Amino acid sequence: MRKKFRDSDDDEEIILKEPKNKALIERKRQRKQQNRSKSSIGNLIEQVTSKYDTLNSPTFIANKFSDFPLSLVTLKGLKDSNFTTPTDIQLLSLKHSIIGKDVVGAAKTGSGKTLALLIPLLECLWRNKWTKFDGLGAIVITPTRELAFQIFQVLNNIGSYHDFSAALLIGGTDVEFERERLAGISIVICTPGRLLQHMDENGYFCFDQLQMLVIDEADRILDMGFKQQIDAIIENLPKQRQTLLFSATQTKRVEDLVRVSLNDPVFVSAHEDAKNSTPDQLTQSYLVCEEEDKINIVWSFLRNHKTKKTLIFVTSCKQARFLTEAITHLRPGLFFTGLWGGLKQGKRMERFQRFDEITNKGAAMICTDIASRGLDFVGLDWVLQMDCPPSVDDYIHRVGRTARMNKSGEAMLMLTSNQEDVFVEMLKARQIPINKVEVEKQKLFSIQMKLANLMIPFPVVKHFAQSAFVAYARAVYFAQLKEVFNVDSINFEALAKSYGLPLTPRIRFLRKRGVNVGDSDNKKKTVADEVKLGGDTSSNAFDVDEEQEKDEKDVGDEFLKITRRDVFNEVAEVKPEEEILARISSKKAITKTHLASKMLRRLGNSGIAKRKRFAESDEDND
Repeated sequence: MRKKFRDSDDDEEIILKEPKNKALIERKRQRKQQNRSKSSIGNLIEQVTSKYDTLNSPTFIANKFSDFPLSLVTLKGLKDSNFTTPTDIQLLSLKHSIIGKDVVGAAKTGSGKTLALLIPLLECLWRNKWTKFDGLGAIVITPTRELAFQIFQVLNNIGSYHDFSAALLIGGTDVEFERERLAGISIVICTPGRLLQHMDENGYFCFDQLQMLVIDEADRILDMGFKQQIDAIIENLPKQRQTLLFSATQTKRVEDLVRVSLNDPVFVSAHEDAKNSTPDQLTQSYLVCEEEDKINIVWSFLRNHKTKKTLIFVTSCKQARFLTEAITHLRPGLFFTGLWGGLKQGKRMERFQRFDEITNKGAAMICTDIASRGLDFVGLDWVLQMDCPPSVDDYIHRVGRTARMNKSGEAMLMLTSNQEDVFVEMLKARQIPINKVEVEKQKLFSIQMKLANLMIPFPVVKHFAQSAFVAYARAVYFAQLKEVFNVDSINFEALAKSYGLPLTPRIRFLRKRGVNVGDSDNKKKTVADEVKLGGDTSSNAFDVDEEQEKDEKDVGDEFLKITRRDVFNEVAEVKPEEEILARISSKKAITKTHLASKMLRRLGNSGIAKRKRFAESDEDND
């Protein structure tokens, strides 16, 4: 059958005898449309670039993003994402990065560094009329998978009206699935290890025409041991490119990286003259307690802040694993999860997204320092540091997860008595304001016996507790700040009991170094000793205390009481916090003989085989 087709561009009638003729004409029409659009884009680019000279004018003032010479598609994406007013770091850096200069940026946490690096990236590719046929145009390197994912989401939002394609390259995903799909990608958001793997192994991955390299949280990337990977990546990239480097703190290793990878960079610092190193909207406090009291304080904090969204930092992955498993079983009365490096990628992203999406109700997440850099959690109220951070820089990044973008937030740090003087003095040297608080004793709950009872039906929790105990001791022993971290000051026997363990686990590497850990090699404990772990074993280990159920509303500030405001300006001595007394209620007196016989019956009926090891399927065996 003969068909007629009218080409609106040439205004002539073409008789199509075969389908392939129609396809040829359609491609011809598309090429003409592309040529017209390129011509119009060229005019728009010329209009925007002609205004670049105004950025260097001393009279230039930008109260909103539309005051900058940006493309209409970028401005529309910013507006749809509710980004209208630039922050200090964005004002200072965009004046240089938009016109193609290398920039080194430093600013407080939560100051808007993500937009400061993505806006010039989009403008650079738009200005060069970048298409999928031009290859890879920009690379953004981040230290963690979660931060890469978050930047990828922001890029998709503000760049939705551009025609660029973007890919997320992070560990834990299928390399073969990514291999062939990288051929037409314009922008890559990645972690260093996965990027270097594609550079070495993927023949489809071409970066000869790279226009921009962005390194976010550069100090953290170097601290995590990625220096060799970063050096190898930079060596493979073309020299003629624009480079942006951002971080909340500047270190000597970052300065070395700047000398190697940037060409005549402009240094911008949004808060170098600020009085404090942390956001002004952040209320910071610390309390003094012993190691064995920390778990009870964390539990009590959660029970007293049921409507708050809280991020809890611990030292090691095994601590995070144990506390997540144990507290979830004990039902704290709010959404509870954990995030650490040993999780499979699917679980990591699922937990991260689920916690991030929770608003207007209580939630808590135990995490390691993988969540301390760059992540922006929606509506985060509290940052609780169960263990002292390795350095002041780590402290700044941890508390920086809240009080972002001029919003308020609170942070609390737990210190032992031997850590208090030294670490508080270090905070003072970095201009970090902090108050000393103490816990209201009547608001404290002990879960020591609950943890011990939990290990009977769930022996895997006991294995996790033992691994966490040893991992924490190892972290303290190998910490660099010896004046802050002293393994000899830890009461290991009391710490083991606080984990719900009847016996102190062996810590062989400490015993070989002559450290007395008081483990079970030298003494055998009886069942009666186990019963003394702290409570009425006749009660259900998984039932919440009646006193806890009486008041289900969030009591908040009643849990913490300020004992010393602005510790840096106070001269008067404050008495050290008294030892935390666990409040354990019992309805009637029960003899030790009755308790011991009841424990023996439980152990006899449990059917637990001895010398059995448990390991999580997605993590390495200890």
